[in-house]
Amino acid sequence: MAKKQAVKKAARPAKNVARTSSASKVVKKVIKKKPAAKPVTKSSVARKPAAPKPVVAKAAPPKVVAPKPVVAEVESPARKKGVRKATITTGIRDAKPVRKLGRSRIPIDAPLDVVFQNDMQAKEAFMFLGIHSIRDLEQFNPDELVLRLTGPAKLTVGRIRKILAMNNRCLTGDEEFALEFQELLSRPRE
Repeated sequence: MAKKQAVKKAARPAKNVARTSSASKVVKKVIKKKPAAKPVTKSSVARKPAAPKPVVAKAAPPKVVAPKPVVAEVESPARKKGVRKATITTGIRDAKPVRKLGRSRIPIDAPLDVVFQNDMQAKEAFMFLGIHSIRDLEQFNPDELVLRLTGPAKLTVGRIRKILAMNNRCLTGDEEFALEFQELLSRPRE
């Protein structure tokens, strides 16, 4: 034990020794201060000091935590004097940031003829719907545009089928409709 203490003291400089002194001077001073060694006896050699037992932390029983009541009002953090509001709220983020389109590259009142100048079918569709600016176009969702564009086409195809059926003609695979329509026309009206 005495040797271990001497080595430990030699590793650290003594407080009363100046920091500029070398390690050898420190070791010499420590050795000089060491008390005289005791004579070695049989009982001291045979008996070794007991090794320290490792400390085992006992597992605490699981604590039952009651749920905290939900507070309706959320308190805002205390605002320090001279601190801008933006710096206080910059650390608060949602779990998942929402992606945005960003700044628009065309003005809201831009004419559709200029924006879609290379797409003739789109220009015809806008002319058919009576839409002239981006503002007018953005009011529709995609499904509504499809319905408005295909509705008249469906009605036109229906009129074509009826006229062909009245003249004993039909489109390919549409004989059943022609027969039903002729039967409907031949019934007396009530």
